[in-house]
Formats: sequence, C-alpha cells, structure tokens
Amino acid sequence: MEENTIIPDEPSDVPAAAVADEVSELEKAKKEAQDYLDGWKRAKADFINYKNEQEKRSKELVQFASLSAIVKIIPVMESFRLAFSHVPPETADSDWVKGVEQIYKQLQESMKTLGVEQETGIEGMPFDPMRHEAVAQEVDPTKEEGIILKEVNAGYSVHGRTVAPAKVVINNPHANS
Repeated sequence: MEENTIIPDEPSDVPAAAVADEVSELEKAKKEAQDYLDGWKRAKADFINYKNEQEKRSKELVQFASLSAIVKIIPVMESFRLAFSHVPPETADSDWVKGVEQIYKQLQESMKTLGVEQETGIEGMPFDPMRHEAVAQEVDPTKEEGIILKEVNAGYSVHGRTVAPAKVVINNPHANS
C-alpha cells in the first residue's frame, strides 16, 4: 500500500450520517439520470413518429400532386373512347385509325404510371354510389334493382381513390317508362 492512503481501521471511523447523505445523494443522482434517460427516449420516439408522419405526408403529396392535371385529362380519354366507338367500319383498319389508337394506348400507359386506373366492364354489377354516378334509369325485368345496365362513361381512380365516377344507367323496375 501507498504511504499517503488513509484507510479507516474500522467502519465506525466514518460517521453514519455522512454515509447516509452520500447514499441519498447517489440515489438522487440515479433517479435524475433515469429521468433524463426516460425523457430522451420519449423525445427520440416522438422524433421517429414525426419523421414517419412527414414521410407519409410527403408520399401522399407526391401521389396526389398531379391530381388536378389528371382530372383534366380524363375527359380527353373519354373522348378517345367515344371516338373509337364511332369509327366507320370501312376505315377501322386504316393506318390513320391505328395510329390514333396507338396514341390513345400511350396516353393510357402514361396515366397508369401516375397511378390512374380506369374502371370499365361494370355492366351487370351492383350500383355503388362511391364509384358510380347514375345518369339514367331503365326497366329490365330480368335484372335486379340497382344493377348497372349500361356504362356511359368509364370511372377513374388514382391510387385507389375515385376521382371521376363511372356514369351509368341503372335498373329500376319501378321507373315509369
């Protein structure tokens, strides 16, 4: 042992009150450290939650940023569909018609890359006011009430959210003819 080190001969050489004060101070420091650690953990969790929420908002903003442009392009797509339904049979196989059809396909593919989905082939399905707009009613006794009889315009959704409901004719057996 070193000569300068003082070691009490017996534990009674240190006053009990001093030991109790030191233990009390140590307990306070431990509690304070735990409080700081808990606060830091909460702050870290809050920051992670904030970061995740901001990423989600940013993703939604990107998804729907082009929504106003998409909504303006949808009537153009419907005009193409209407035009193709009225192509005279004698010109249906012409290069010009095939070229315009190719342009329409390019437009459809571009819209798909933006998350636009076209809802077609809905005749015979039940009317859903969240996805369809009834523009007329007809009577078909062979079909149930509320069944879509005709699709007037296709419906469109962007990332699963309807932005242009399909315009449809629905069956209403009680309608006056």
